[in-house]
Amino acid sequence: MCKTTSKRNAELVTVGLPFYNADKYIDYAIKSVISQSYDNWELILMDDGSTDRSVEIAKKYLSDSRIKLITDGENRGLPFRLNQQIALANGKYFARMDADDIMHPERIERQVQYLEINEHIDVVGTYAYSIDSKNNVCGLLKTSTVFPNTLNDVFTYRCLIHVSVMAKLNWYKSNLYDKEEIRVEDIGLWARTIMTYKFANLDIPLMFVRDVVAGSSVLKKYLLSMKGLRKIIRKYFSKFSSPLKWKLMLETYLKSFVYIVFCTLHKEDILIRRRSLFISDNEVQNGSEILKKLVQNAK
Repeated sequence: MCKTTSKRNAELVTVGLPFYNADKYIDYAIKSVISQSYDNWELILMDDGSTDRSVEIAKKYLSDSRIKLITDGENRGLPFRLNQQIALANGKYFARMDADDIMHPERIERQVQYLEINEHIDVVGTYAYSIDSKNNVCGLLKTSTVFPNTLNDVFTYRCLIHVSVMAKLNWYKSNLYDKEEIRVEDIGLWARTIMTYKFANLDIPLMFVRDVVAGSSVLKKYLLSMKGLRKIIRKYFSKFSSPLKWKLMLETYLKSFVYIVFCTLHKEDILIRRRSLFISDNEVQNGSEILKKLVQNAK
């Protein structure tokens, strides 16, 4: 494990954790922030109109002065809440995560170290383990390039894993999410900024990202994502006829059709599992040992 940066000399990091009806997993997410090797952070918990016990659970952690809870009872969507968190952030850096995901204990430290050393980089992501609803490690999520720098990288999913991103706060304040780009807010943001800013990825898994099969909602959310993606593709390829444009458009329709078929057959779990790459038994064991400690700390 890396040596922890002393709080006195460390840069403040704001962690933005939006949530909606996440009472099954939010304890794990919050505890994974508290368990970080890097301790100079603030955590903004942003409720998006939850109707379960999520807010009640979040309130348990308010005795830690680094943790803030914002709740207004409204459901405004992820892009709106992310922009709220960015506006409230005080850190030099802003780190993303979702309420059903878990941070590797060195996630913040590793990303801060990278950004402090590589001052020309504005945004840095990481690889991630995929995990199931029972906290089992299932595979690896990764980008195929360490330094994405083209629109092609954005639209072929080689750019950044959204929940793994840490960025300079002033970059985020200058480049907010589009509230109309529901479920594709990350792709829209990368497309708008990749040609003028510097992105990078750490080629190690520093997040545990949950792949949860949620019945009929899987299809609805996926089709909404594909519809939003087509809108963004048309926007960025509107001035010329590009073979890539039509290839990308066709892929969205084909993927939508495949999802409809698999969900109709109640086999959507097969597609969800295919999002991650196979990893060796040794890699599974390494990830599982880290995750087991984090999960035990959350109980």
